[in-house]
Amino acid sequence: MMLKKKIYIITVILLITSITYVRGNEPEWITNPYAKFPSSQYLCAVGTAYDLKTAQNEALKNIAGFFETKVKAVTKSMEREVDTSTSSQISSSISSSVNAVSEASLKFTEVKETWQDPKTKLYYVYVVLDKKAALAYYEKEIMESEAFISSCLFKTEDPLIRFAKLNRAIDKYYSTQNAFLYHNALMGESVSFLRPAFSVQELLELRADAAREIPIRIMVQGDSSAFLKSSLINVINQLGFNQLVNDEDAEFQILALLESEPPKTLANQVFQPLRLNISFQRGDTLLFSFVDKTEQGGINIEEATSRGIKVLSKNIEKKFNQEFGKYLSNLE
Repeated sequence: MMLKKKIYIITVILLITSITYVRGNEPEWITNPYAKFPSSQYLCAVGTAYDLKTAQNEALKNIAGFFETKVKAVTKSMEREVDTSTSSQISSSISSSVNAVSEASLKFTEVKETWQDPKTKLYYVYVVLDKKAALAYYEKEIMESEAFISSCLFKTEDPLIRFAKLNRAIDKYYSTQNAFLYHNALMGESVSFLRPAFSVQELLELRADAAREIPIRIMVQGDSSAFLKSSLINVINQLGFNQLVNDEDAEFQILALLESEPPKTLANQVFQPLRLNISFQRGDTLLFSFVDKTEQGGINIEEATSRGIKVLSKNIEKKFNQEFGKYLSNLE
């Protein structure tokens, strides 16, 4: 639905700005789209229909289809080059980029001519994608990304800052996969493919090295079920920290405190308000805090409390994970 909407918007713009009507003899581009625009520099397509808008949409879809075929071929090549330990992450990134192919191809596509057959009244629309403009755009994005990643690799003394910078480098790596993919699809020849200066495996190993210098102690008060601590451990592991300790003197600590307020009774249900405070500390210095609340019901306080803890536990995996991740991403 979104693709149709985007194509429709672009169609309206192109109708206003780019169309040249040709009547009379059938133009050469109908049977030979690359007569004026060589395939080495352009992707060309023709769309046909009995109304102009539909013909344009068909032409744009044909361009997207040509581009998608090239992208899928490059995708297989890139997947073969990926280290097996990170292949699932890269494959997921590449798969999502294939879904965005249509938008990427339309960005550099222009309607060159429109012709209507005077006998059949069939419309023909001729569209062209400028490879040179597209390549320049993606090369600029790639160069900026590579420069950003390189800047994140300058070693700093503070392991937490180093960890945060490497996180940003990994995020940038994944977000730039589309640019590499589209660029290489347009180049066509594998010998001309651009490849990242650093592999994601190298970046992950550097982050793991930094994480080993950040031993974290997790302590939870007020929850005998261990649900909250288990969720905190899951989040910390997902974020890339791999050094969990029980040392009370650990430099970094995540402290969680579960507090209950007076219960409420409604009909045959007991509702237990709960408040969860989570802090991330370095020694005695508070670096980050998170507060969450819930109020769940049950036939008694124990059941209501159990349900509330499970809700808070799920929120740790989602809301706390997101907010703590944002905090780490913004560390300088």
